[in-house]
Amino acid sequence: MNFNKLTILFLTLVCSIGLSAQQERKSFEAIRTNEKITIDGIMDEDVWCQAPLITDFVQNSPNPGMASLRKTEVRMLYDDEAVYIVAQLYEKKSDIFNLLTNRDNIGNSDYFGVSFDPYNAGLNGVGLFVTVAGVQYDTRYSNGGRESIYRNDSGWNAVWMSAVEISDEFWTVEIRVPYAVLRFNSNEIQNWGINFARQSNYLNEGSYWSPIDPEVSGFLNQAGLVKNIKDIKPPTRLFLYPYVSTVINRATGLGTSNPRLNGGMDIKYGINDAFTLDMTLIPDFSGVKSDKEILNLSPFEVKFDENRAFFTEGVELFNKAGLFYSRRIGGTFGNRTRKLNNNESVIYSPDAAQLINASKITGRTNKGLGIGFFNAITKPIFLEVKNTDTGEVTEVEGDPLTNFNVIVLDQNLKNNSSITLTNTNVSRGKNGDDANVTAFNFSLNDNNKNWRTSGFFGYSNVASYENDIKNTKAGIKYNIGIDKNRGQFQYGISRSVESDTWDINDLGFLRQANQIEHRADFSFNQYKPVSFFNNYNLRLNLNHEQLYEPRVFSSWRYNLNIGGQLKNFWYVGGEFGSSPGVSNDYFESRTSGYVFKKPTGYSSRLNIMTDSRKQVRMSGNLRFGRRAEWDQNDISMNLSARVRIGERAEISHNVEVSNRSNERGYARKLYDSNTGNLDAVIFGNREVRNFTNTLNGSYIFNNRMGVTLRARHYWSRVDYNEFYELTEDDELVATTYTGKNTSGEMVDNRNYNAFNIDMEYNWQFAPGSEIRAIWKRSIGTNDYDTQLRFIDNFSNTFGAPNVDSITIRMVYFIDYLNIKNIFNKG
Repeated sequence: MNFNKLTILFLTLVCSIGLSAQQERKSFEAIRTNEKITIDGIMDEDVWCQAPLITDFVQNSPNPGMASLRKTEVRMLYDDEAVYIVAQLYEKKSDIFNLLTNRDNIGNSDYFGVSFDPYNAGLNGVGLFVTVAGVQYDTRYSNGGRESIYRNDSGWNAVWMSAVEISDEFWTVEIRVPYAVLRFNSNEIQNWGINFARQSNYLNEGSYWSPIDPEVSGFLNQAGLVKNIKDIKPPTRLFLYPYVSTVINRATGLGTSNPRLNGGMDIKYGINDAFTLDMTLIPDFSGVKSDKEILNLSPFEVKFDENRAFFTEGVELFNKAGLFYSRRIGGTFGNRTRKLNNNESVIYSPDAAQLINASKITGRTNKGLGIGFFNAITKPIFLEVKNTDTGEVTEVEGDPLTNFNVIVLDQNLKNNSSITLTNTNVSRGKNGDDANVTAFNFSLNDNNKNWRTSGFFGYSNVASYENDIKNTKAGIKYNIGIDKNRGQFQYGISRSVESDTWDINDLGFLRQANQIEHRADFSFNQYKPVSFFNNYNLRLNLNHEQLYEPRVFSSWRYNLNIGGQLKNFWYVGGEFGSSPGVSNDYFESRTSGYVFKKPTGYSSRLNIMTDSRKQVRMSGNLRFGRRAEWDQNDISMNLSARVRIGERAEISHNVEVSNRSNERGYARKLYDSNTGNLDAVIFGNREVRNFTNTLNGSYIFNNRMGVTLRARHYWSRVDYNEFYELTEDDELVATTYTGKNTSGEMVDNRNYNAFNIDMEYNWQFAPGSEIRAIWKRSIGTNDYDTQLRFIDNFSNTFGAPNVDSITIRMVYFIDYLNIKNIFNKG
């Protein structure tokens, strides 16, 4: 197919106009009140009778489109300061799932929720949910949202009020949403997108006031309308979150440090009715959750979750192009402001750079233009360098003062479509590397939202300096895809191209570049109950990969997946995938020009999960993979159990075990001792055994206070049985390398342990204000002794040098309007 034909097909799909009529949206009239409403879970104010009754909820699961089996009645009012919602959810008291959890964790409780889309564009909004136990959960939706409330920006925390009251035949929830929580335009009369949700766990039924069709992509675009909201004005949004914290560290061999007192502040300021400035001054991230560390045998970087609150809240706009990985901020990059001499060696290198401050501005104009600006600055880091001749230790500046910057322009279009322009920039002082990436991406839907055309084009430029000479590296990436994403049958194709010089890793995350990928997906989705199933889906994925430079074949793979929910609410699923023929791995050798060839292999997986409503829930999967030519077998198992103890306590335990026997992989490089040139690339036949044991527990005193615990032990053993040399002819041949040092130890073997404990007490003593007490313990070992039994290894690990830290942190929420009102009354 030539370019002109492809262009015609593209424009036809983008501009196609559906012939079927859109279903009329549900709506109701907004009612203003001047009466004071007390948020106590009791609908005892007379003014509620003036509000329209919102009812007739429709199931989303297990039987989409059918009327809900439980009656729900909702009413809404508004005044100059807030929106008020009351809901009566009919369920016998004995059938209510009333379980206490921490904030932002709905768990297995019944809940009620509301979603707001004040711009009525179907792309951006907020969701506020309250469980029957009074626990709040809030999230921000982008790109139309998803059916599951657990996706999108759940790191966002707003300050709003709610109360719950339980009766014999129903439970009632009242909600007050200050306008400061929402972003809306300044029009005199406004119509907002709105929807109400309800979950009844006794029936395992989810329902909405405005039906959510699972065959239609998106969530906010299927909401109803609240009409004629009049004469409301965006308030002054100035929120201060001052904090104080103290940290005590103890390390084996070093003893206990003196308590360190910290203080700082987060600020949220509404620049105007649509835009908000968020700043963190003198940030403190000492109490963040521990990373899930692993032994990385791959040639690629491991991606860790972001656990710092400032970088998890309200950043969805900055990553619409996939260019923003916030863990880069505060990380180290290996820059050095001067070249080390031959008689100098680094004896200490920090693993983090201190953040000076960070700020972000986000918002959306009345015409749907989203604007985001992010900036952060980190202090220089200093390496300790030792002169091997004199023994003198000096400091050398590593990564210099660094500025990270992101700018995003995101325009909403009709039919829940959007186009986005993103620029990321990293600037370093003292001849450190500078990087700039610019990308344009789009998502275009037809009128009926049957078809979506999406694309991306990006340009990266990295400037480095050596001997004051500037070198630049420019790269490109583009992809284009067309998908049918509505109905029982869905399918799509795409092409993605990354040049060998495409590099976003100064502020983004990219495991590898230099590849061309073609994808085709086909799926059949049964959304309504049939036979033994409530729902199920069947999916087939095809992937073909090759290098960009040189243009040579890498691999192709197909994957068949089937899974669904049974009538008893168990989930079962299976998967089979294969890479037919020989695959060429151009990265495993870590050396240009050396190709590691992998013979045909296949893998299969079985998944099962029991009914999540039960007091005891089990889930697990079993995977088996094989490469017959190497007699390689990969077996892994994951088993999880969750036990609820009453309404306050919960314990979950997860065990993951894997064993890869006769696997072949990279071991090391050998260099000529005289010339320093590469002598050989060594691969090995190895057995890799991994064991991960994770225990989670929680005890919740009330909906504002609880204790949580996570203990994780990761154990990985690598045993090399035989070694080979990878030749430039892409063959594994015999080698004289034995893998042993002068003491007879197998230096490529690994016995790696990472043990972490995270325990936290949290008390929300006032809306938006909290006290946290966090204890963390970290233990790590890395040696050659791969033959230890579990008990002996665990005993050795637990007795190894460890690091403890105790953090006590208090944050107090201050609303400028509350302070202003106090002085006005005075």
